[in-house]
Amino acid sequence: MSLALYPSIQLGKTEQRIRESISRLSTGLKVLGGGADFAQGIGLEAESVSYKRLASVTNVGNDILLAAETALVELASLANRLKEIGIADSDTTNSASDTAALNAEATAVSDTLDDIVTSLNFSNIAVLDTSAKTFNIPKDVDGNTTAIKTTDGITATGVSDATGADSTADTALEEITESLGFVAGHMRSMQAISSLSDSIQAIELQAAARLMDTDLAIETAKLMKNQLISKYANSMISKANESEKDKLNVII
Repeated sequence: MSLALYPSIQLGKTEQRIRESISRLSTGLKVLGGGADFAQGIGLEAESVSYKRLASVTNVGNDILLAAETALVELASLANRLKEIGIADSDTTNSASDTAALNAEATAVSDTLDDIVTSLNFSNIAVLDTSAKTFNIPKDVDGNTTAIKTTDGITATGVSDATGADSTADTALEEITESLGFVAGHMRSMQAISSLSDSIQAIELQAAARLMDTDLAIETAKLMKNQLISKYANSMISKANESEKDKLNVII
């Protein structure tokens, strides 16, 4: 056997390993040419996208609930003011101008309260109403939904003067308080679904990365090692060829 033959065989294998390392480093993929790990990693990445979408949709649901909560807090403030006006109107010492002022304010507060209930929109979605308002929001990646309710309905106050406004306000406050309870409970549910979706997505992406992604530090070390081996093998081949050449010269 030629002295250069064995180093040449090893050099071929080493050069192949160098090409593989360069390919892994350039693509970032640990598995070349597919395989079971690669297919599993692709599957995990695809499923993680579903969880990302789920988190995004539940965040929209949470935004709707947040808009409802903000409006309900303002409605509670208006209803409390309407109650104060009704109580003030019962004061028998009120002058005609006092009563007129109370009537005007009662009407304005009532109109504002009713307008918020019927006209509040979030992304063109009516958030509250005088009847029950329910939304179906996805709760898992299989397409199942959960119903979130912002209200069972907030009755229009329809006040045209201050007389009896406190009684009307009490009804509104009961309905607003109940609605705030619905919203608070569903917000906790939406936040839990969103948080779980984010966690699962992160876990699946990490698992996919372990299956598919190149460890740059390890692969770089392998590349440097094989490049040194290649350099050494080339040196051995060169020396072996020189030796063979010297032998031929002696024979000649």
